[in-house]
Amino acid sequence: MLVNSEMEYQKAIAYIFQLIKEGKLIIGSKIPSERDLAETLGIGRNSTREAISILRGMGIIESVHGSGNYITANGGAAIKQIVSAMLALGSISRTDIQRFRRALSASICRYISDNEFDAGKRARIEAILLEMDGATREDFARLDWEFHMTLIRATENPMFAIMVEPVAELYLELIRDVIVSCDEETVKKFLVIHQGIYDSIVNKDMQSCSEYIREHYELAEKQIKQHTL
Repeated sequence: MLVNSEMEYQKAIAYIFQLIKEGKLIIGSKIPSERDLAETLGIGRNSTREAISILRGMGIIESVHGSGNYITANGGAAIKQIVSAMLALGSISRTDIQRFRRALSASICRYISDNEFDAGKRARIEAILLEMDGATREDFARLDWEFHMTLIRATENPMFAIMVEPVAELYLELIRDVIVSCDEETVKKFLVIHQGIYDSIVNKDMQSCSEYIREHYELAEKQIKQHTL
């Protein structure tokens, strides 16, 4: 019975994925109800309910009270939840996340440099850099988050948004308090580094960009160690 039940909910999940693959379900589409899925696939309601629960946990669908379940664009939320759980359980460490994020930063910057840098994203980053100069620690932490998120979105590649953005978001949440506690000299160093990263991308100077990224994460790591003492 357990095997049959497992096969049934997997059948429902596979059916939803097939509808997405065929373009019959797109972002914002309402998926079939539990009853309709059960009748279409010839499976039990408990199995369709379990399948929907799993898809919701994966970030594939979201539930709207009194309306139904819809395909969502926020698939990256599940990745963030998984990484957060692994961090809480001790399966990974802050250092693991930081080093992974550092490697991703270099790839993101190179990707943007190798492709067209959207003018709107450039204008927003330039505005962020201006706001950073003289910002309060709290505002600087917020702008730091926005700077890095804007770079990810500037790739114009949805895979970066799905796979990278959740990890970057978690990392930036972890160091927010560290940034807020930095002294004025350190904040100025971060500003110079952020400006350097942006200028290097615009000038397609990946050697300088890699150096600024190294300085960024070494400075962040130093501040994290001081913050945790």
